[in-house]
Amino acid sequence: MSRIGDIYELSLFRPNKTCYYEHIDQLFAGSIDFVLIEQLLPGMLKIILSIKLGRTPASSLLRQLGTYSRKNKLYFTFRELGKVIRTLFLLNYFNNADLRQAIQSETSKSEEFNGFIKWLLFGGKGVVVQNVRHEQSTIIC
Repeated sequence: MSRIGDIYELSLFRPNKTCYYEHIDQLFAGSIDFVLIEQLLPGMLKIILSIKLGRTPASSLLRQLGTYSRKNKLYFTFRELGKVIRTLFLLNYFNNADLRQAIQSETSKSEEFNGFIKWLLFGGKGVVVQNVRHEQSTIIC
């Protein structure tokens, strides 16, 4: 899980248009079409299994779904499923202080490591400025 950038711009989605939440209703921008997910669930499962078994490369599926074709119902179905997953994750993120702290600390560790690598290696004008083995060994030792 990564840190969520622009969290204030993200919207949550209601399970249906008639749902109303007393204190957090302003966070919701739309609703999820569970009927569409239910209708095309077998097709979605076939695609997921073919990718998992290696019969279809994920890149070809992404290319097909990335055309945003109005005729491609699976694109819309996966988009609705993504709304469900994102809404559940964000609600859990808002509610769970331990989860927020874990994400923050792990992301900070990654950023510190990347900064260290940039400082150390020759690509970023770091301590090791040449790609010559004996020069690197004298600097490190």
